[in-house]
Amino acid sequence: MTTFDLFRRVAVPAAAAVTLLSLAACSGADGSPAPTVTVTVTATPSEQPAEPSAEPSAETPTEGTPAPEGSASPGPVAQPTEDDERPPISVKTPPIHGEVIQSDPGHDFTKGISPSRDGIVRGEMRAMQDANVAEYVPVRFVREYGGSTTGHFEGPPKGDVTAFAAPIAKDVVFLSAVGCDGKDQTIDGNYLGTQRCSRDRLVSLTDKGGLYALITVKNRQIVEVVQIYAA
Repeated sequence: MTTFDLFRRVAVPAAAAVTLLSLAACSGADGSPAPTVTVTVTATPSEQPAEPSAEPSAETPTEGTPAPEGSASPGPVAQPTEDDERPPISVKTPPIHGEVIQSDPGHDFTKGISPSRDGIVRGEMRAMQDANVAEYVPVRFVREYGGSTTGHFEGPPKGDVTAFAAPIAKDVVFLSAVGCDGKDQTIDGNYLGTQRCSRDRLVSLTDKGGLYALITVKNRQIVEVVQIYAA
């Protein structure tokens, strides 16, 4: 190791290194070796930068994961609307004891009560607006005690504006589940009414409310009402 290497290792300033080298290199005038000069150097190690943290900062996104714009955390994930999960009203007969209320996609409920789309609604005939126009709502069956047909029907929850109104056709078909006088049990194996009764009887029952039925709408009129037997 040379003297210069020693100075480099202890980080001696360059100007001091040159001066000390000059002293070491001098020799006597008679050619005899120069007297040995002992130099004591105290080196102060320079401060080293701190090692970078191995763990990423909480505010810095990890590599390959872009940070969301305008926010340090992702925004709420959109959930499907309730109508997305409801079967739409159609010409297909809905399950008699279906547990999900039907929907009418595209129907504008902000413009007052109007007829539902053409098709069969499992619903409740609940009021007469006048001598001809009936109000009705879709319903679902709520099972009780584990039975397949033991339970009750209920309409949309409070605050839900799903409701329809349509004229009752003059030649409407009304099939009663309790006879025309309300004293019999006139049903088939699916708990649907089988006895045809008058339009006036249908209007009377609708005005009282609580008439659960398969309601067929065609050309914005109620053309058939088949009562569902509900004990």
